Amino acid sequence: MDLRGKPVRKMVEAVSSKEVSAYQLIEKTLENCALVNEALNIFSVIAGVDALEQARAIDKRLEVGENLPLAGIPVAVKDDIFYGVLPTGLGSAAFKEFIPPYTATAVERLMDAGAIVIGKTNIGDMGLGSSTVSSPNGPTVNPWDAGYAAGSAGAAAVITGLCMLALESDTGGALRQGASHCGVAGLRPGMGRVSRYGLNADSSSFAQVGVTALSGDDILCALEVISGPDGRDASLAAEDKWAAGGRVAPDLQSESLTIGYPAAAFDLPEPEIREVYEKARERYQAGGYRLTEIDLGLLPEALRAYYVICLAETSSNHARFDGIRFGRAAEAGDLEELYAKSRRLTLGPEARRRSIFGTYILGKGHYDRYYRQALKIWNLVRREFNRVLKECDLLMLPVVKAAPVRLDEEANFLENWGADLFTAPVSMAGLPAISLPAGQVGKMPVGLQLVGRPFSEKLLTAVCDRLAPENKLFPHRGPS
Repeated sequence: MDLRGKPVRKMVEAVSSKEVSAYQLIEKTLENCALVNEALNIFSVIAGVDALEQARAIDKRLEVGENLPLAGIPVAVKDDIFYGVLPTGLGSAAFKEFIPPYTATAVERLMDAGAIVIGKTNIGDMGLGSSTVSSPNGPTVNPWDAGYAAGSAGAAAVITGLCMLALESDTGGALRQGASHCGVAGLRPGMGRVSRYGLNADSSSFAQVGVTALSGDDILCALEVISGPDGRDASLAAEDKWAAGGRVAPDLQSESLTIGYPAAAFDLPEPEIREVYEKARERYQAGGYRLTEIDLGLLPEALRAYYVICLAETSSNHARFDGIRFGRAAEAGDLEELYAKSRRLTLGPEARRRSIFGTYILGKGHYDRYYRQALKIWNLVRREFNRVLKECDLLMLPVVKAAPVRLDEEANFLENWGADLFTAPVSMAGLPAISLPAGQVGKMPVGLQLVGRPFSEKLLTAVCDRLAPENKLFPHRGPS
């Protein structure tokens, strides 16, 4: 059964009405996973028997009359989100066989709603980066062009029809950039919306659990399930503000919706990508949306501040992987040698680089010069985004400034970090953002980012589905 282009709600109806059983759906899905994974390297582990057992259980729950909002829907889970049945590798060879002692809240809620985990998707070294090129399992190949990285294995799984939903993490923009590079929709919820319990975060201030799917409504199906209070995560909003966040106008293509457009930001991507964004802007204006030019400064400064804070937090969070508390212990003659060898077993080159830089930033004489100044810029970034969103309902930003990473070229790590120019500042602001397809350059899709006010995820998913049909890439059946 081909899942590409099929809405989640219609598939749930088909499974609930016994038109197709959850078992049949997952059995075929797993067959497709095995075939496609060999070429694209999407999964670090495929569920197999466990997924089939979940499917049987779903069919039995439906027989006794349970109402399951995600009955039978295949979900891929990123390999830095805990699932207590399958190995969670965390992007490290040392954790290849590690099965967590508990399951992340978001995964639990999806499964309670009837969704079925079909596998864990590939991630970079310790979950760092936005391309998977640093993964100990090798990079995930872009389904549109095998010469490029997918950016996100979850996005690749969705566009190839291996799953209908992908549960992912987004720190500096991996989810949104992967959605752009694969031609799907990807939502990073605002801070306080979705529990992060069970997410292995390299940067605790910015890491968030999000959803990738073929449409905004598909994302909404998952978001309605995974949102809400969780006593195990103190970072969640004190009350459910679902109904309070952002209006959903009955006619979103009318003049009732204002979208802010920072022209200076759209001058920064490469020329071919700028052209895609310009054509998208013209389509939206022709469709009746009110686009108003606004001034959004601080993007370059925000990116530099983001990395100072992120590197410092990565250094702190990686300190526990010493071979004693966490990580694989190496053969050693003394404690110092144990630390050095064990950390090298656990952390790959990118993770070690960030840990070293972060330790330097937090060192004596550097804390005030770098980290404290970055915190000041972080506060300015939040104020800047809040100011802009008082002038408009939504903010339009690029997602990427260049094509995805080529697999036959070794990019400088600073160039890789620079890819977060348009996504990391949004993470700093703590606001919800969605990437939706805007066009393509050659064979490769390009996404556009919409940013909303706090708790405006419902509005973002609705606007995504109103804007996307004008683009021939969305909804679509994906690459053949």
